Amino acid sequence: MGGQAVTGPKQVTVEQGSSLTVSCSYKPRYMLNSKYWCRKNSRWPCLTYIIQTNGSEMIVTQDRVSIRDNHAENLFTVTMSSVTLGDAGRYSCGVRRKLGINSSAEDIA
Repeated sequence: MGGQAVTGPKQVTVEQGSSLTVSCSYKPRYMLNSKYWCRKNSRWPCLTYIIQTNGSEMIVTQDRVSIRDNHAENLFTVTMSSVTLGDAGRYSCGVRRKLGINSSAEDIA
């Protein structure tokens, strides 16, 4: 049962002041797992968890970021509004597995 739990775009570019929207698909068996969007640095997979669901939540909003989980399509969408130069960097979307191991796809804003 190999393969990644989550797949998403490798690179995304957005203009300052506009919104970033990224869709990440996951395998059906992870439907009720927590989904997350985090900021990465060069040494660690996730530096800061920006937003995450508890698994059963369909929509979570925090500050300028929202995450919408579509259980029917096994897809969650992350939106960052009013993007600034300070938001530039590497990000990951992912699911929390039961054993605490995260799987993610890299995104660059």
